[in-house]
Amino acid sequence: MHDFRNLPVWQKAHSLALRTYQITADFPRDELFGLRNSLRRASVDIASHIAEGTGKNSDSEFSHCLNIAFGYASRLEYYALIAADLNLIEELPYSSFQAEIVEVKKLLNGFNRRLRD
Repeated sequence: MHDFRNLPVWQKAHSLALRTYQITADFPRDELFGLRNSLRRASVDIASHIAEGTGKNSDSEFSHCLNIAFGYASRLEYYALIAADLNLIEELPYSSFQAEIVEVKKLLNGFNRRLRD
């Protein structure tokens, strides 16, 4: 069992969730329950599944939670792309946001690989 707050992968995922809230703060009012909500939920789900995995009884159960977190990271990556294509996120913030998502995905893969070895 791990304290999720000490895991670098969770720390990056948590930072990504906070960044998502910042990026979506100025979305138009008609997106409150559309892309804004979807982006926020996906970002929080990444960190929450990592945290959930630390409470599981086996490495295989933890790995399953990390796989789910990876799926949410991929979903977030798409939501960010569509938001950028709709000009809800400007190019420069989108580029750095995209890089943060990719970094979290790499960390999830690496941590999951170590967990299964």
